[in-house]
Amino acid sequence: MAESSRTDAAPAASADVPHPAPSAVPHGPAPGPAPPAPAERSREQAKQWKKERKLQAQQKKQAPPAPTSEKPKASRPPRDASPMVQLSKAFAYMLRHGAEKEFLAIRPDGYLRVDAILARPKLQKIAMPAEDGATRAPNADDVCEMVRASDKQRFALASGTARAPGEPGDVLWVRAVQGHSLASVTELDLTPLTPETVGDHLSEVDGYHYAIHGTTAPAWSAIVASGALKTMGRNHIHLARGLPGASGVISGMRATSTRLVWVDVDRALADGVPFWVSANGVVLTSGREGALPLAYVRVVRDEQGGQVWP
Repeated sequence: MAESSRTDAAPAASADVPHPAPSAVPHGPAPGPAPPAPAERSREQAKQWKKERKLQAQQKKQAPPAPTSEKPKASRPPRDASPMVQLSKAFAYMLRHGAEKEFLAIRPDGYLRVDAILARPKLQKIAMPAEDGATRAPNADDVCEMVRASDKQRFALASGTARAPGEPGDVLWVRAVQGHSLASVTELDLTPLTPETVGDHLSEVDGYHYAIHGTTAPAWSAIVASGALKTMGRNHIHLARGLPGASGVISGMRATSTRLVWVDVDRALADGVPFWVSANGVVLTSGREGALPLAYVRVVRDEQGGQVWP
């Protein structure tokens, strides 16, 4: 076996074999500069990357802002928000969007047991003030006060049994009256609008009954580009029965809206587009497959009343 290894090995170069001198190397193209050493190459790469990042930052500053989506982002209460504000936002999230993620079996009518929500870790972390100056977790009394104090009447309470609300019993249930993205919530207490009843719920201007969708200037640019108002992940497009602060208008748009989209509800109803009014007076529509074409928009104004579209 040792003999075989010696036979297969390449013969070592003999010290007696003459090697060509540098001048005897065959003529050819002149060799280029030697490649930089690894350390030098790393420094050059770092310099190049730094130049590219600087150029990208300059281009980003010069580029115009891209239109933003109208889809609302999930908002978290600021760290200094009062415990009651934190409680309200947590309940709104659970009831409108997060019940299934939190492993809560929400009913088709939107109701959840109050004690089931209060048992979730997110709720247990809210520090409500206690009588002795310490803090405690929220309880059912806090929830009742939250519902009572809601300026937009976002929630509804019902008593019932452990099985269902509305039955004789003392188990407390709660639901959000609108604003859901959960597909399983399909039986809210909504009043349908028809050509015959629309006048009972909406005001009239210039010969048509209207509802107003509030949005922002960047979001309106995105709406124009898409050609329609959209549900943006929720079950309905939300509209108000009038301008913010008008008599009877308590909900339907954010106070920060800078683009007021006036929708001709009569025309949309005549074309078969469904509309409802929620228990707190918000006008809702699912449009056509989640979109309400701009053909039903009469005018868009800014917060001062100036016309911006068409």
